[in-house]
Amino acid sequence: MSSHRWTIAGLGLLSALTAVLFVLAPVNQDVTTYEWPSAQETESTALPLFPYEPERLDVTFTCADAAALGDGLVLSTTPPEGVAGEQPSPAGLTVRAEGGSVVVSLGDEELARQARSADCEWALHSGADGTRVLVDGTEVGRSGQPPAVNGLFTDLSGSTDLRATVVPDTRYQTDPSALKIIAGVLSVASLVAMLVLLHRWEAPRTRRVRVLPERWWRPTLADGAVAATLLVWAVIGALTVDDGYIVTMLKSEADTGYVGNYFRWFNAPEAPFGWFYELYRPLAELTASGWFLRLPSVLLGFASWLLIDRVLLRRFTAGPRLLLRWASAALFLVWYLPYDVGVRPEPWIVFGSLVVFALVERAIATRAFTPLALGVVVAGATVAVTPTGVAAFMPFLAALPPIVRLVRGHWGLVVAVLLGTGASALLLMFYDQSLSAVLHATEVRTEIGPSYGVTDELTRYETLFDSTQVEGALNRRMPVLLMFASMLVLAALLAFRRLPGLAAGPSRRLLAGSALYLVALAFTPTKWTHHFGALAGLGTLVIAVTVYTITRGALRRSWEKSLVMAVFTGAVVLALSAPSRWWYVSSLNVKWAMVEPGLRNIDAADAVLVLGLVIAVAGLFGAWRLLRQPGWLVVVVAMGTVVVEVATMAYAMVPRWDTYTIGRSNLASLSGGGCGVEDWLRVEPDLRAGLLPSGGAPASTDGFVVNGGFPAEVAPVAPYGTSEAPVWGSGGAAGTVTTDWYRLPEGAGAADLPPLVVPIGGQGEVSAKVEFADEHGTVLREHGLGLDKDGAWRDARLEPGDAAQVRIVATDRADGEGWIAVGAPRLPKVVPVAELVPVSEPVILDWVDAFVLPCRVPSSVANGLSEPVRYRFASGPSIRWLAGVSLSAGAGGPHAPLLQLARQTPVPTYLEGDKLFEPVSIFRLDYAVPIRGVTTTHMEQ
Repeated sequence: MSSHRWTIAGLGLLSALTAVLFVLAPVNQDVTTYEWPSAQETESTALPLFPYEPERLDVTFTCADAAALGDGLVLSTTPPEGVAGEQPSPAGLTVRAEGGSVVVSLGDEELARQARSADCEWALHSGADGTRVLVDGTEVGRSGQPPAVNGLFTDLSGSTDLRATVVPDTRYQTDPSALKIIAGVLSVASLVAMLVLLHRWEAPRTRRVRVLPERWWRPTLADGAVAATLLVWAVIGALTVDDGYIVTMLKSEADTGYVGNYFRWFNAPEAPFGWFYELYRPLAELTASGWFLRLPSVLLGFASWLLIDRVLLRRFTAGPRLLLRWASAALFLVWYLPYDVGVRPEPWIVFGSLVVFALVERAIATRAFTPLALGVVVAGATVAVTPTGVAAFMPFLAALPPIVRLVRGHWGLVVAVLLGTGASALLLMFYDQSLSAVLHATEVRTEIGPSYGVTDELTRYETLFDSTQVEGALNRRMPVLLMFASMLVLAALLAFRRLPGLAAGPSRRLLAGSALYLVALAFTPTKWTHHFGALAGLGTLVIAVTVYTITRGALRRSWEKSLVMAVFTGAVVLALSAPSRWWYVSSLNVKWAMVEPGLRNIDAADAVLVLGLVIAVAGLFGAWRLLRQPGWLVVVVAMGTVVVEVATMAYAMVPRWDTYTIGRSNLASLSGGGCGVEDWLRVEPDLRAGLLPSGGAPASTDGFVVNGGFPAEVAPVAPYGTSEAPVWGSGGAAGTVTTDWYRLPEGAGAADLPPLVVPIGGQGEVSAKVEFADEHGTVLREHGLGLDKDGAWRDARLEPGDAAQVRIVATDRADGEGWIAVGAPRLPKVVPVAELVPVSEPVILDWVDAFVLPCRVPSSVANGLSEPVRYRFASGPSIRWLAGVSLSAGAGGPHAPLLQLARQTPVPTYLEGDKLFEPVSIFRLDYAVPIRGVTTTHMEQ
């Protein structure tokens, strides 16, 4: 090689070497130590570690401490009976004084039992290698497991010799060392220098091909339509499924110093993926308003559209016709609106894969290696966003034969350049974590899951065709099925060399790259349909070029056109055979969100099926002379889908203008403020304040008794239980109770007031109803009160309307095999949520609703501790089960330790203007023991 090539190769190797050194370089870890007790007074304290097991636990006490107790608890690292919360704790370390002996246990395993002597010292040490018990320096017990710690509980008091030191696991809270920073700077500098020299070296040998068309910068009407639609959707459009999940991750980084998963996996860092979150974090610190956090995806979407329109379509055709431009715009929006406007990573994959495809095609067109080198850098950065970023490498595989011909004869240089450019991804993957931390995080995610294999890939497609789920909604099916149909048609046209108006080579590589991505998708660990959003760029091109070549005469015979018409009709009908569901509260009042689209009792799918088949059959008898070609169906469907999606989402706001929708909330925030759904959310601090007055209900009727009679396990969670708030319970005795008349205040049915609420619980052959009557006692209507299937208490919410009086009728027909209980009805007295819980106060947020609560601060999970907050803002009853991952110890949820220490009490919420809908529920957490007597120290090592 020449000296110039040696220099380029040397820089490539230096860039790769320093990138590896960057990964291996040490980091500075923030270590926190908790010491207890901190004063002369020894008293129990909560200490909810997160992760649950400490990195190190050291406990010392003397036999004098045990003797002072007689029999009792010397120490427990999990709450004993009487102070435990509503969830069971994992195995903790327990030391008890029993009958003159000291007994040490780890969960159900007894580690040591030894008689108290007159003078002795006990020491307990726990770490990664397990737990050891020593008496006067001699080991008397051992376990291979460390204990869980969510508190330090004791029956001791006053001045004691008991001491505990707890060092939590904070391995992810790190800062780069000086060596790591130097290695990163050297790697970037050598990479840039290598690329510059490579370009200069080969510039005289490359073909001159214009990158952009003349006047490419001049906006077109299609540009305006795409930009306007994306901006409108950012304000009024539906949420993506993980918006709330990700925004909470961004907010929590202020406490921990790194972007962790927060809701599960012990807040393991997203590394080696997710560097783009660092670009979102400053935005979240300015405001968490939904429209504002969607702006990056809007900008990426518009940049992707410009790449499609200005660069890539011109690679396939001599120049985009007007129809192709508008068809491509509609097809791009069909993909991008439902999948990519949000804070999920797919927009970055769309843009990155399009950039790589453009660079690969430019390398082939100009016979230059520099674009390929740049493409490797971009592809590496795209993969470092999320595993589905593997899509960015598919253009290289699809173009492998021409790439091999291009680099032939320069293998030494090629290898050095590829090592330097490929290793650049390591800088993004390990920018804030050590190699050991990333490996540990990967192990945690794999062990807890979900982690699916290649053989589970069918799950993704089964979900796509499940019309009962958001994952299988019309808006998700349409672009995917149009792409599949287009791939089938394009493959046939390539096989028969029927591509008028298209360049065969790029078309072949486009089809191969798209197919390869679907194969690569099978190797990613999760199987959700929202990953199809990464195909919005390549998928748009596949459909657009297929439609374009059809319009140019690729189909010559009538039967060919009819067959393609049938293929596209089948794809559209399958897409239309599902409701246009949207995630969570996005579906509020949206037409066809719960049923298949149609008009006047005619399903759109049936209409398209009949129309498509009629045209296909008529085409066999000469109709194509008039209809020309079947590509128009795809264009019409794409444009119609975009119009319907935007129009139905916009119209959903109109009848709900005085209450909450995504669009109404974002419009409110555009005017300078707004806290999402909370602007319309009201809370009922005192349940008794809204109790309706009555003429005096019977103390018992046919086996029913007031404030008793129902199962003991239900009574503690009953919303009432005193004479101030009557509860009638059957206790399993057959019978019926009818309450006296409760009078409703005038105007009780006003739209701006909360609903009538009736607490109810029961199981078995039981039933209850509410009767509404006028002033004279004439029953106007009645409503059955449904029971929770698990027998739990619930608040039945009813619309009083114009009724003046109300009464409750409850019946137990089980005769000992069931029970029913009903509480006195109430018209809640409500206040704005911020009056009960100030917006500055950290709370538990469910990932489902966090995006619609932009003002709320998530509880901290920093320094190895889950912050004991007072309130939980949960998603509504219909979807609350989905958010339980953060409360699950098995999933590594951050809030599981809190529910092991506290009990939840519901604080009812009501949506102003929509009485019966409960989008957000609030629970108060009551702790038996607070954090107290703990000294905290921080150091860096």
